[in-house]
Amino acid sequence: MNKTKKSKKKYNIKRNPIVTMLGHVDHGKTSLLDSIRGTKVQCGEAGGITQSVRAHDIEYKKNNRETYHITFIDTPGHKAFSKMRSRGANVTDIVILVVAADDGVQPQTKEAIKYAKDAKVPIIVALNKIDLKGIKKSKILRELADEGVQVEKLGGDTLCIETSALKKTGLDDLLDAILLTAEMIPLRNKRPSKGIAEAVVLESTTDKFLGSISFCILKSGKLTKNAIYSYKDKHKKIRAIKDEKFCDLEEAQNSQPVWIAGFNEEIPVGTTVFFYKNASDIKSVKKVEKKKESIKQEEEELNEEILSDLIDSQNKKEESELNVILKSESRGTLEVAIKELEKLSNDETKIIIIEKGTGDISEDDIIKAKTSSGIVIGFKSNLSKKNEKISRIEKVLVKNYDIIYELLEEIAEVIESMKEPVFKKVEVARANIKKVFTLSDGSKVAGCSVMKGTILKGYKCYIERTENNKKQEIGEGKIISLKCRKDEIREAGKGTECGIQLSEDIDFKKDDSIVCFKLEKE
Repeated sequence: MNKTKKSKKKYNIKRNPIVTMLGHVDHGKTSLLDSIRGTKVQCGEAGGITQSVRAHDIEYKKNNRETYHITFIDTPGHKAFSKMRSRGANVTDIVILVVAADDGVQPQTKEAIKYAKDAKVPIIVALNKIDLKGIKKSKILRELADEGVQVEKLGGDTLCIETSALKKTGLDDLLDAILLTAEMIPLRNKRPSKGIAEAVVLESTTDKFLGSISFCILKSGKLTKNAIYSYKDKHKKIRAIKDEKFCDLEEAQNSQPVWIAGFNEEIPVGTTVFFYKNASDIKSVKKVEKKKESIKQEEEELNEEILSDLIDSQNKKEESELNVILKSESRGTLEVAIKELEKLSNDETKIIIIEKGTGDISEDDIIKAKTSSGIVIGFKSNLSKKNEKISRIEKVLVKNYDIIYELLEEIAEVIESMKEPVFKKVEVARANIKKVFTLSDGSKVAGCSVMKGTILKGYKCYIERTENNKKQEIGEGKIISLKCRKDEIREAGKGTECGIQLSEDIDFKKDDSIVCFKLEKE
């Protein structure tokens, strides 16, 4: 089993990593965290099972020299808390997947892997209860591989640390693995998208002295006691900031778990709350937001129009091609983007990178995309306001991304939309043929009884015949005449006797069925 090497390395981490403990019930998530913290939280839980999300600021002094802080989020393992657990995965930087060595991969283990992958965060496996006898590590590693978690020992890139919460072994290795992963991500100390700080709510409750309070992770910025929160259309000065032990704080830093008091109501779990210096800042931000929303809507409508025209032009060709001008901030990121984009090509639609390079997205890139009926993709590149305006005038789709998976997801959707659509027939009505009439001009009318739905004049339909217990289609047409006795009618509902004449000369007979259908995309 691979372990992180003990070294005197000093980790270069911009902010404290936020780590979520996920895994199956009773696999030792809380016990493992207790061992790290040196506390006894798990013993106090009802039935020994964590009932709510908790977060802890852990101080780790590496080799008795460098001190690091890690924020741990502990989530319930029981399936009744699956929604709460998924919220935990979505506010985290790293997931610790705790797997009991005596139990292996279980249903909630699989769910936890899905949550981590959906949140696009790295996984570190903590193979817990390693002190027990008779365990089969290789079997568990294969089970993890079957779920898409390939550990380093089997040629993958997932760290797997052997731990024992009971014996308190492997804890330093696990903390080193977290710091190493945090350094490789790397973590960014982002500014709040608005205001002075933003926090994600993990828990909300009502305190008899403080009113509505919420347990939060501060995602960015610095929060002070004088800050004003904004939620929905309400804003108000917060009453207090408290740490996880409910001790008063003057301020809270990025990645720190805190209780915030003074809300007008209990804030729903998973909500992002923004904080401001004063009330006038909130009004200014809302005014800017409204303007940005209007501009964004206009841009989205223009991009949809450009993309629609592009797809229409490509669909007229026998083989669709998406021409791409690709720009990136560096040669390394450019090579990554090229490699990943090439994987998206398929037999029906190909991505053709007609030009690639590093640096900012230029006016020349936009014009080349225009002349080639293509698009411009930037990966960690820069698009100036001037060139953004040019792209709108020239009606060229320019997309710039900071995260590779977002780039790939959106381009994959474009490629999918360029495929020739596949349709399936969905039955909407059915009539059984009781008798066949031949008119003077040689055309035939089916005397029918409607068995299902409502038959409408103009419906597309096919004749279904059953022979030797096998159903087959023997012809397709359209209902051009629908009569009840001698009167022409527009529709015939279930149980109605009617005469049906088709647009095509199909050799239908008694006991055949006329099946009306509509086409839907598969």
